Amino acid sequence: MKGFDEIQQLWQGQAPDPNVSFEAMLMRIKGNRSALARKLFWQSIAVGIGVVILLWMCVAVDFSTWTTYLALVIMIGCICYYFVNQLSDYRAISNSHHLLSKPQDYINYLKVFQQRRNRFNTRSYTVYEICIAIAFALYGVEMYFALPLWTFVGAIVFIIFWFLICHFVFMKQYIHNENARIEEMIDNLERIKGQFYDPN
Repeated sequence: MKGFDEIQQLWQGQAPDPNVSFEAMLMRIKGNRSALARKLFWQSIAVGIGVVILLWMCVAVDFSTWTTYLALVIMIGCICYYFVNQLSDYRAISNSHHLLSKPQDYINYLKVFQQRRNRFNTRSYTVYEICIAIAFALYGVEMYFALPLWTFVGAIVFIIFWFLICHFVFMKQYIHNENARIEEMIDNLERIKGQFYDPN
């Protein structure tokens, strides 16, 4: 791994800092990058499976209302959009290892990546949630005719509760954890960059 060897040689040529371990920081950066890439990869796989299941339902299940088919089309469109974005970000972070030998370039790259992820996890995700909610509302027409009234009401209450929990609890925690991982990578790169700075 040429980049690693080059940055290690540069580091070892600097004055030692007892509070900073080059190997430890590189391992943290690589560990955070791998963990983030792994998370995005498995999320992409899960979303891909979801698309396949929905497509199978369109073909195999005979629904009684056209609104259900429209709901499935909306869900498939939303999930495909989510899948493409997750896969794109997975590839972006997975292929960033070549920047390890250029700390400032990697820092800039990660900041742009973080901004894109934040936009996707907030603004884009809100639109995604609204579209999925519309799809569930359309599917609710089918549920209204197929389920007893109290079961239908219970299902609606559960779906609303689940949406609220996902938006206000799970998504906020997800964003916090992702940002913390990226910020740690940036912080370690800043410390490495500081060791390379030559005032002359």
